[in-house]
Amino acid sequence: MTNLRKILLASVPLALVGALWAGHQTSSASASTSPAVQRAAVITAPARVEPLRDPVALAFETTGRIVEVDVDEGQAVHAGDVLARLDDRLPKARVASAQAQVAAAEARYSLARRGPRHEDVEAARAEADAAAAEAQHRGAERTRSEKLGEAGALASSAVDADDAAARVASSNATAATARYQSLAKGTRTEQIAEASAALDAARAELDAAKIALDQTVLRSPHDGVVLRRLAEVGTLVTTMAPAPVVTVADLSKLEVRAEIDEADVAAIAVGKSAYATADAFGDRHFPVRISRITHELGRKTVRDDDPRARVDTRVLEVIAQFDGAPTTDLPLGLRMYVHVDR
Repeated sequence: MTNLRKILLASVPLALVGALWAGHQTSSASASTSPAVQRAAVITAPARVEPLRDPVALAFETTGRIVEVDVDEGQAVHAGDVLARLDDRLPKARVASAQAQVAAAEARYSLARRGPRHEDVEAARAEADAAAAEAQHRGAERTRSEKLGEAGALASSAVDADDAAARVASSNATAATARYQSLAKGTRTEQIAEASAALDAARAELDAAKIALDQTVLRSPHDGVVLRRLAEVGTLVTTMAPAPVVTVADLSKLEVRAEIDEADVAAIAVGKSAYATADAFGDRHFPVRISRITHELGRKTVRDDDPRARVDTRVLEVIAQFDGAPTTDLPLGLRMYVHVDR
């Protein structure tokens, strides 16, 4: 019913049926007999109807501009339902970028794990052989130039050039041989560990990007009814002072919170039957049963229109649950004028 969202904090009377005060009797025949203290036949108390769990004011966890509000006040929602959305273009782009980084890191890690291909090893060996042959040739040229230089048949500059070329060729041959030997031995464990760490980091970045994208969606934490819609499309939300977008309450389980006068607390107990009545429904009774009793007395917070009601007395809060029909079928409204009835 559309009035269900109005049930929160509705004040209704609670008449505790069967909680009669019979009086006190003395326990000793020899002692003087004192008159019994008489109590009212029915204990009455002002009360209010509340959900089992307090309403939840829901806000976004990140900044952005609202592009969708998918619910209206009074609408029933289920756990996980989308209530509103922020502009998610930038978070989606970050997720795509993080996914690409993960793919690249996975490729590097796979390459490190498998090591070089056979073709790469053979190519490296061929390069090493060619470099060795070149070094041998340059070495022979250097020897010939040195002999000609000693005989005065070749300028010293040419001898020096052949010597430098021989040394360069020898260094190139050494480097090529080292590369071949490294490929032949496979990937080092340190390189595999580095590639693995880089992959873990990329996956963590992807998880963070997905969380940031998920924070642009506001979902209902449980089944309930939307009590208030507090923001509209186009609203800019921030995390400096988070503003609620909607308020949701679970109205599937309602209870009555009654205030019992201090003088009547001895006549109540968990499990006692009672009923609630309201002027708008005449003699109709709403059966309830006491489920919990608080243990701290306080001042009244629920006022009724009875001029005889005391406002300066201390009260004990008692919580009772509705019996019979599901609470979603209750017609009780918000802030109804009520009276105590049995």
